[in-house]
Amino acid sequence: MSRSAKPPGRSDPASLHMPVMVPQVVAGLVTNPDALYIDGTLGMGGHTRALLAALSPKGSLVGFELDTAAFAQVEPLRRELGSRVTFVRGSYAGLPRYLRELHVSQVQGILLDLGLSSFTLEQSGRGFTFRRDEPLDMRFDASRDAPLSERLTLWPQEKITEILQLYGEVRRARGIGAAIAGRARTGAMRTTFDLVEAVGEIAKGPEKNKTLARVFQAFRIEINDELRTLETFLGHLPALLVAGGRAAIISFHSLEDRIVKRFLARESVDCICPPKLPICECGHVASMVALNRRPLTPEAEELAANPRSRSAKLRIMERLP
Repeated sequence: MSRSAKPPGRSDPASLHMPVMVPQVVAGLVTNPDALYIDGTLGMGGHTRALLAALSPKGSLVGFELDTAAFAQVEPLRRELGSRVTFVRGSYAGLPRYLRELHVSQVQGILLDLGLSSFTLEQSGRGFTFRRDEPLDMRFDASRDAPLSERLTLWPQEKITEILQLYGEVRRARGIGAAIAGRARTGAMRTTFDLVEAVGEIAKGPEKNKTLARVFQAFRIEINDELRTLETFLGHLPALLVAGGRAAIISFHSLEDRIVKRFLARESVDCICPPKLPICECGHVASMVALNRRPLTPEAEELAANPRSRSAKLRIMERLP
């Protein structure tokens, strides 16, 4: 799911899609054009199209998309790309199970783009942006669990504050949490603008929009369990790749990038025992190596065309033999 430029309208979501760092992703990920690749975050299919174009007629690709509404938008793309591509409605966290069902043990490459597509952000109508008055839902999969508006009425003030601090690093989180909890208890927390008004009781002036962005991010991460999903996937990643296979992960905020960075630090060494132990007791063997010491970022031309790409960080890694 890629960040993309601000759309001029709401009629054609796929045409508004501007996938991030496409040349870097394709160059870093595709090492065997005859093999099977995974796009774990399909979005509007921008990366999928580029990756498939880099493969030979023998190569194939599977794309995963959890958002039901967004998944429906890429049906024309599936017909256009033909039999070499398969789209799966579900989370990339389910990739191990899906491959077992296909009797496929490992793949050549996996891409995760952890941003939001323009469709999800601007056109889904589920409250992902504070700039539109929409139902306060924020679920990627609207068929599961309860929307944010219902959960806020059940969560104690302490939990709301914790979410804001942990996933949004929100300044004055206690005051904002108290304002949100107070409104939610009265039943006045049904839409995005209800949430905006509650935050506005505490956050004012030029910092208000930045605070709102962090608040919306925090609740979106919590309600979709985004960080735990990423951690679960990374735990399976080495076993999903062939030797020499690669993964490319694009993150858009420090919490995601920190998880990926820590995973690479752990999986790139043979021992993870505490330094004070005289001999290794963990038996851990290095499984991955980072191919870029620092994350890649968009170049100036891309930043000018797509300002939303400014926070993107791309880490590319390879499975060791």
